[in-house]
Amino acid sequence: MKTKELAKYFDHTLLKQNMTEKDLEILIQEYQENEFNTICIPPMYIETAKAINKNIKIATVIDFPLGYSGLVSKLCQANLALESGTDEIDLVATIPHIKNGNLQLYSNEIKAIKKLMPNNILKVIIETSLLTPTEIITASNICENSGADYVKTSTGFGSRGATIEDINLIKQGAPSTKIKASGGIRTLEQALSFIENGVERIGSSNSKSILDLFIIS
Repeated sequence: MKTKELAKYFDHTLLKQNMTEKDLEILIQEYQENEFNTICIPPMYIETAKAINKNIKIATVIDFPLGYSGLVSKLCQANLALESGTDEIDLVATIPHIKNGNLQLYSNEIKAIKKLMPNNILKVIIETSLLTPTEIITASNICENSGADYVKTSTGFGSRGATIEDINLIKQGAPSTKIKASGGIRTLEQALSFIENGVERIGSSNSKSILDLFIIS
């Protein structure tokens, strides 16, 4: 694999609560220098990022990181993000719907957001650290049947991030849907392992250091 090929797996991510405009400028510079797939940033910075570089590819997060504000709120957030110029949305799904067995509500939420953005990529964060193996399979299956373009493992704010076991469970539930691994991915070895196991996108705030290690390896 060439360096540019590896870079395209990454959503170069910065979602810390105290993120500044200077942090955003550095993130964009790193994105440009390394040709990552997207930058993944808070919704409040979408327009600022576009003003810095109108050609930059942006992913943003909706209802992050808890995911339980309700469908109306999520629709408003998603619509504003799309109007601001985001290319992709990473949506935190309503975990209690899975826990309570309200599977239709879980599905309806994903369908409603995807209806807003038929031509944009929707990644649904199921937060695997809070789900049982059976629930991971169930949530992934609903994502696949409700129009999600990716099933994403984690917010990075849970008790743990992505694991290979999670990826295998997601593949059971959503064999035809792409997978994004995120949360706790800090090393080259981790990144390559996820790719070898079928992951097509990786979310990490360490993508530059991972790519640097790949270059010198």
